[in-house]
Amino acid sequence: MILARTLAKSTMCVAVLAVGCVNETYAPDEQESKNWPNFPIADSDGGADNGGGGGLDPDAEILGVETLDVTIPASLHAQGLKIPAKLVRPVWSKPVGPRPAMMVLHGSGGLLKDGKSNNGPCSDQMESQFATWSTRLAELGYPVLLPSSYSARGFCDKHSQADKMPKTFDANTEQILGRIYDLDAASRYLCDLPEVDCDRMGLLGFSQGGTMTMLGLHWQVEHALQYFRENKAGTVDIEIPDIKPGRPEFKVGIAYYPGCGFDGTVPLSTSNSAAVENKYLATAPLFVLHASDDPLVEHCSTEYGTGSRQIQAGQVATKMNVENLYDITVYPDAGHSFDSAGGKADGGTPAGNEAAKEKALKVALEKIHLHLDN
Repeated sequence: MILARTLAKSTMCVAVLAVGCVNETYAPDEQESKNWPNFPIADSDGGADNGGGGGLDPDAEILGVETLDVTIPASLHAQGLKIPAKLVRPVWSKPVGPRPAMMVLHGSGGLLKDGKSNNGPCSDQMESQFATWSTRLAELGYPVLLPSSYSARGFCDKHSQADKMPKTFDANTEQILGRIYDLDAASRYLCDLPEVDCDRMGLLGFSQGGTMTMLGLHWQVEHALQYFRENKAGTVDIEIPDIKPGRPEFKVGIAYYPGCGFDGTVPLSTSNSAAVENKYLATAPLFVLHASDDPLVEHCSTEYGTGSRQIQAGQVATKMNVENLYDITVYPDAGHSFDSAGGKADGGTPAGNEAAKEKALKVALEKIHLHLDN
């Protein structure tokens, strides 16, 4: 497996994106069927635990799930922005020590429902997709952090509240750049939680959050920011600071129907003469779960589009003599948002979308388990 410390042995700069206060509990407003796989995992003594793996006391049981409102402090954010977030975690019957953890990244619909609360411009309630996913993962033993990039900037949904977006976030490129810093800060925060094993953290994202998952594993994020600052800084309304050294490494990434063009933040050239550090490579196993009837698949898959990122990953891996950890599955007859919308997804057929949702769920949970619990 390629990790940032492996690539650091080369002369290239290497990046794996990473990392408050608890105040109240929260319960999902809606929950889907719990027919997801339950993985019995061998502990260090040969016994089995409740999910999450890694030497868990066999007598420890998950009694329930709690959801907390937390704030990722501005001191961790390269742009000095504090980020509201949800922390969803299992309640154990006894202390279990640091555990594998997940970060879940929302798409362009935002993390929170519309409606002001005492905590900000949006409701305290997560959209049902994220309430379901975070509960699902917590019930398997993982603490889950869900940063809310949009409510941090005064709005809830990119599509319905564009008029509320600040000038520094009203362009697609600015959103991707801004969320790189959000992800960096959130990863440091998650890593510092006492219940989290910082060496076993994973990323899961949807749509724009899938894009951020890919960038969270990108081997050259620091260089990408520097390159953008030197060549395109005049095209955006934000400063582009460096990210501090010492970010945690992620062990796995699951990207549901991302846009792989990255809105210009990382070059797309697959020319053999293009600088290798300007090409995409994942530093940990990356599983892209996409849809055949989704325009965003264009730069992700060579079978369904130009597949620029898939090609780049192969080129960099060959050039650097490392393993190519880019994996993509494209579900036929499926459209964008098949996970949240099911049969009513944007494109595809009802049957195709439902099949994609079911198959992708199985893949996502299996890969999270495989790479965080072993």
